Amino acid sequence: MRIVDFSTHLSGPMASHLLAEAGADVIKVEHPVFGDGNRGMKPKIAGTGDFHIGLNSGVRSLTVSSRSPQWTEVIAACARWADAVLVGSRPSDARRRGLDFASLAAHNPRLVYCSISGYGLRGPWRDYPAHGQNVDALAGQVPIDEVDGRLVTGAGWRSSGTTLAGVFAALGVLAALADNPQRTSPKFVHVSLWHSAMWWKWRDLNDLANLGHPWPDYRDLGPRYSLYRTSDGRAVLVCPLEEKFWKAFCQLLDLPAEVAARGEWNKGNSGMDYGYDGEYDIIAREIVKKPRDYWTAELERLGMPFAPVLDLAESMESPHAVDNDLMRATSFGGQALRVVASPIQMHISPDGEVSEPLPPLSPAPEIGEQSAEILRELGLELDAEAIR
Repeated sequence: MRIVDFSTHLSGPMASHLLAEAGADVIKVEHPVFGDGNRGMKPKIAGTGDFHIGLNSGVRSLTVSSRSPQWTEVIAACARWADAVLVGSRPSDARRRGLDFASLAAHNPRLVYCSISGYGLRGPWRDYPAHGQNVDALAGQVPIDEVDGRLVTGAGWRSSGTTLAGVFAALGVLAALADNPQRTSPKFVHVSLWHSAMWWKWRDLNDLANLGHPWPDYRDLGPRYSLYRTSDGRAVLVCPLEEKFWKAFCQLLDLPAEVAARGEWNKGNSGMDYGYDGEYDIIAREIVKKPRDYWTAELERLGMPFAPVLDLAESMESPHAVDNDLMRATSFGGQALRVVASPIQMHISPDGEVSEPLPPLSPAPEIGEQSAEILRELGLELDAEAIR
């Protein structure tokens, strides 16, 4: 796949990064001074923005100013070279710069054009400027806390729309390319940050639309699908929802027979349907007597659904993360780095054997690092410095 990414900041670069991990040759067309907006983000990794490392590793950089006399010539050549383009501008801005669907498709009748907007192409919000958090606020997803009389977002909250829009944009590009490889007409694909943020709450929306209330919180799913404190101050999630697991769990904890007998299993119910009075306290009194690792070993032995509750660092550095290639090697400025790998795995066999180790991603490029070579590939006899 040949991808040209005209977008900036997060959603488009997320899409092009995922496509690069899937094997695409990605050219990022960047501002000659500021790049795609991710390079200056804090915190810094190896002296550059963490988003630049995370999203631009594996791609190539072409810099050209939209004010350059050669701008139109360069973007036309990019459109001819590409299988798909990613454009993150508002439609009016895209038209002004010649990056709208009609302009680019005129140069390539088989082009897939993916537009990433903030709020969609219709409706009263369509022209709102989009920034990660405002999109989620209009999607009903910004948790509000109050600290010292000041309203702040909930601790640990992360915007969902910006990232998910990139995931869906990559999916849309792949779907359009696969739809009809022999097509002779261009294909338009659109994704919005707002719609992506709304989709993230699909459980709540489906229940709200059809039942009048959102999906229940996990904390409301009963004592048999719940978190419990262990003696070392950690936590374990236990899920003995089926009859065989519930009885084995009760035996492990030496719970009273009348507790083990609770449940209308013949009706096809799961333990999640039950909220017997006092049951949480009965279980909690037993769980808190032993450390987390004890319960991990015992519940694993029973083959019961459960999970020790890890923090992010524990999960990232776990043997399981290593075996499943969670982090992928890259570098920047001569420094060895790691970035999160795409969950899509095509380097393993059905039995889990690695057919070919994941190679390191090429370093996130310096601004315009590959401009000269890209211009040659595009068949343009232009000086890379002259079009900055």
